Amino acid sequence: MEFVSPVRRGIKSDAAAIAQRVADQLSRDAKIEPLVSDEFSRPEFEWALATSASPVWVEDSNGHIRGHLYGATFDDPLHGRQTWSGPDGYSYESEHALDNLCEWAYHEWREQDSTAHLVWALAGNGTQAWIERGYSLVSVRGALAFGEVFDFTWPPGHGVRRGTRADLETALAFDALIDLAQGVALDSLTDEQREASEADLVEILDDPDCRYYLLEVGERPVAQCVTFPLPPLRGNFEDTIYVGSLAVDPAFRRRGLATMLMHTVLNDAINDDFRFAEVRWHINNDEATSLWSALGFRPTYVQLRRTLLD
Repeated sequence: MEFVSPVRRGIKSDAAAIAQRVADQLSRDAKIEPLVSDEFSRPEFEWALATSASPVWVEDSNGHIRGHLYGATFDDPLHGRQTWSGPDGYSYESEHALDNLCEWAYHEWREQDSTAHLVWALAGNGTQAWIERGYSLVSVRGALAFGEVFDFTWPPGHGVRRGTRADLETALAFDALIDLAQGVALDSLTDEQREASEADLVEILDDPDCRYYLLEVGERPVAQCVTFPLPPLRGNFEDTIYVGSLAVDPAFRRRGLATMLMHTVLNDAINDDFRFAEVRWHINNDEATSLWSALGFRPTYVQLRRTLLD
């Protein structure tokens, strides 16, 4: 009879072994994709494990930890209650160990009323095991290492400025375009979801660390973009700026405006001494895939999703 290693809740004394597994996995990922950072503070990670309110599951084979799985469960304004695992949230020596970990974790997450599990995996090499377990690709993290500034000139009548709270209605209109591009049915959004989106935009417009770029042709807003310094995130290098919320008015598409706006945004980041940029886009957004690839961004991680509903 095949011996099945027991899965149990992790305890404080497991932290060092789990941290070593994460460090080894990040090192392997960085060798495969140089835009993935293997920078890793073991003391901070071990402290986070020891103080986390969410359990970490480990497969323990006679004192040897063969894998771990951790997920944080909380409410998403658009998709409801879900559980997220980052690149440091799992490891496994065999797919049998992964199956055992998932079986126990799914039960716990369902008890917390979570409806889905989302996990970040290394693009290409790290996705197959999850896909075989019913996960589907959702979105992509892409990274770019900065080089020389982009040399270009805006056409006459085009100008970029930093938006303010007075541009909230414009930002909401562009936000709706982004939702449509991601397959969101705007008529299905509840008042609570709309209020949450508006609150997020107000926070962006008021945050001095965020830059809200607004491209105007004449006096008409035709495109937007948001940037902010990316906080410490597993797999990212320091001095990384996040670029998001890119949207172009449909009447002004196919003119190269998104590319020129991104040249302006990235040039500002280079001048502010950032060394890397990160973007995210939905897997089914072909235009975003083409744009970011043309600008030199490469996928580092992809997010996969599996429903936890019966």
